[in-house]
Amino acid sequence: MKNLVIVLMLALCTSCLSFTDRPFRPVRDSIAAQMPEISLQKEMGLVMGGGLFDFLDVVTRNEADLSDVDHLQVAVYQVHPRGGYVNFTDETFAASLQAKDSLLVWERIVKVKEDDEQVWVYVGLNIEENMLEAVSVFVFQRDELVLINMDGDLSDMLKYAVSPAKGHRGVYTSG
Repeated sequence: MKNLVIVLMLALCTSCLSFTDRPFRPVRDSIAAQMPEISLQKEMGLVMGGGLFDFLDVVTRNEADLSDVDHLQVAVYQVHPRGGYVNFTDETFAASLQAKDSLLVWERIVKVKEDDEQVWVYVGLNIEENMLEAVSVFVFQRDELVLINMDGDLSDMLKYAVSPAKGHRGVYTSG
């Protein structure tokens, strides 16, 4: 019985997990077309499917309600030429996300620029259904560009994430 459970778990996890950057290829190709002076070489790609999140819901007793997540995708690219100055812009990433999913309206919600690291966070909104359907994060550090994307009906997850802060705005002051 124990062996059967292990085999079923492995089958579930491997069927919902692949090591590819295929979902990010339109993004990568769009960045390369907009910035012909650089090239992006894949270091790692990972795609986790919805079945894995359904399983996590069972394990956590539906605490975070992850079943609405369709995919979590991660890709790491080495940026060439290495050691050179690369100026990624908001427009570069917005256009590349549009190439990935043109049905969503992409808005940048976070941008952090430091000397050694830059981070952009975009949300993909389905305006017709008034839903948050995707969150994409770009992190550029030295010679690496990390792309993270989560798809699904993320509206409930957003409500869950901010619920601990509800009613506590302005309670804490710096002093």
